[in-house]
Amino acid sequence: MMTNSHKRLQDGKNKLDRLTDLPINVIHEIQEYMTVEDAARMSVLSSKWRHIWVSNPTLRISTDFCRKGKQSSTIDIINRILLHHYGPIKTFLLDLSIINPSKHSVIDLWMLHLSRNGLVDLTLMNPRNLNAPYKLPSYVYGMELEQLSLSSCIFKPPCNFGGFNKLKSLEFVGVTFELDVATSFLSVPNLLDLMFMQCSGLHHLNIYAPELLRLKFSHCGIDTIKWISFKDCRKVKIFAVIPQLEVSQNRQHEAMDLAKLLNSLPEIGAFILDGYSLKVRWQLISLHRSE
Repeated sequence: MMTNSHKRLQDGKNKLDRLTDLPINVIHEIQEYMTVEDAARMSVLSSKWRHIWVSNPTLRISTDFCRKGKQSSTIDIINRILLHHYGPIKTFLLDLSIINPSKHSVIDLWMLHLSRNGLVDLTLMNPRNLNAPYKLPSYVYGMELEQLSLSSCIFKPPCNFGGFNKLKSLEFVGVTFELDVATSFLSVPNLLDLMFMQCSGLHHLNIYAPELLRLKFSHCGIDTIKWISFKDCRKVKIFAVIPQLEVSQNRQHEAMDLAKLLNSLPEIGAFILDGYSLKVRWQLISLHRSE
């Protein structure tokens, strides 16, 4: 006759067997809701799970990852994770604030490693005023990404940059653009969503995005936005501008350029502006169309 303790042990074993028998893709989906540290701990559940976490195509490394460790140990652990990982890494998120700016060269090596492992979704978080901006290495510009989100980075593409041909979603937050004549053309032929927030250096940026549907500028300054040139972005349905400052009476010529910008986006169905700018905007549209 089975005792209560033996029965509980058997019940636990049966539940563990059911967990172990889950398909690997389901296990990976479960791990996506965990930190890398917790996913590694799962390896003690069974021999089958021992190495599953190192094949997870999604790696998210945030501030929680190093809350207990020192800077040197954090870098060492991330190095080991990437070294022992097998299979493609499709999604990678890194909070850059956990890495001292003096160690940014280590991140360059991680980007090089990821560029050779099928990465399609890259997020680099870097809370403003908490760390120095991270300058993207040349390898990033050669990745075949579908999603790219950058925060407080320096965007300075190499002269041979041909754009992101597979990119569908692109977010720039607090990004500094360092462009010249050879690198001012941003070709994103399959892009659907594009957002700029608190960015600088956008002057003379040329954007080619024939499939773009949603475009947003937030706190970039109308005087900066007006210099951007849109090449064949006629499919844009939603256009939002949240100005850095209200447009004063002596700066209405800057809003006039915004009116001209809208003429290059004929399919707009939703147009979102700050309330004061909206009032000035409609007056200018009326004047522009009566010419």
